Amino acid sequence: MIQVKKLAALLVLCAAAPLLLFAKDDRPDWVDGWRALYPDSAYIAQLGKATGKKASAEAKTNAANTVAQYIRTTVQSEVSSSASFSTESGKNGALSTSTKKENRQNITLSVDLALSSLEFTEPWYNKKEKAWYCLAYVSREKAWEQNRPSLQAARDRLFAFYDAAEKSAEPLYRMRLYAESTAHEDEFRGAYSFARLFSVPLTEQNYGADSEFVSGVRAKIAEEKGKSTFSLSVSGDVQGIIYNKLKDALSAEGYAVLNEGEGALYTLTAQVQLSDAPSANLHVMRPSIELSVDGKTASVFSYAKQRAPASGMSEEIVRTKAARSLAEEIGISFIKEFNDTLGKSADDDLSRLLSL
Repeated sequence: MIQVKKLAALLVLCAAAPLLLFAKDDRPDWVDGWRALYPDSAYIAQLGKATGKKASAEAKTNAANTVAQYIRTTVQSEVSSSASFSTESGKNGALSTSTKKENRQNITLSVDLALSSLEFTEPWYNKKEKAWYCLAYVSREKAWEQNRPSLQAARDRLFAFYDAAEKSAEPLYRMRLYAESTAHEDEFRGAYSFARLFSVPLTEQNYGADSEFVSGVRAKIAEEKGKSTFSLSVSGDVQGIIYNKLKDALSAEGYAVLNEGEGALYTLTAQVQLSDAPSANLHVMRPSIELSVDGKTASVFSYAKQRAPASGMSEEIVRTKAARSLAEEIGISFIKEFNDTLGKSADDDLSRLLSL
């Protein structure tokens, strides 16, 4: 009887042996198969590892840091690749931008935003390796939706200036508003590139047309500048010094200066004062200029300057000297004030349109 019981126990043990031999441990599927379980098309995922029985938190931190570094490196690469689209100070009327500083801030904010969507598996301890494993992952779709408001805001800021330009009656104002629009191009492209990091299909579907459209805004600036032709009418000039200085200043900005009667869109009318106030045998002249730029419907710019007196024995030499002093002032301040005024007018146009 005892032998029968022993035999039965032996048979049970033999039957269970294969199951014990091939039984799986508690190793989660994601430890070895995380790339399949969390495919790159749907997730940004990284595996973290740390040794020691109490290193589960470190494994989790390592996984999070690896994801953060991946995102940061990718965003920096995307921003660098779009740097060629950044605006240049003073070119085509564009305002200067602190692009590098803004990009650093945007990268930091972008990484922080992405990490707010970070999720983790439960850390697992490998007894054989005496190491902890943890997987950190970000759902691309979820992260894209969280990033969408910032992309939309950047898009809206850019197009606010563009739409205002389209409604402006004066080519000079349109040009300036287009330039203001391009000043926000870097911000939009940075947000656009970051959105593509999470989902190319969603980004292209919702903002691809905007990205293509933005590339053509600079052509609009050139188009409006080509329309903004000038004719000059200068009274009180000496040897054409003031006329040529104004012409050179406008030409250097890319404007065409036409002769009177050639149908220029804008007329620059300038009055030069070189009044002589003789003192003893000296001729003393205090040069000044007043000018305005008038369009078909309105005056768009006015300018007035006065320089220190010029003096000398010869009236002709003093007059030439005074005119050259005035031309020097024009070279320093005319275009700067011209662009500043157009910029303020563009801002006023935008404010008015946004308040409608």
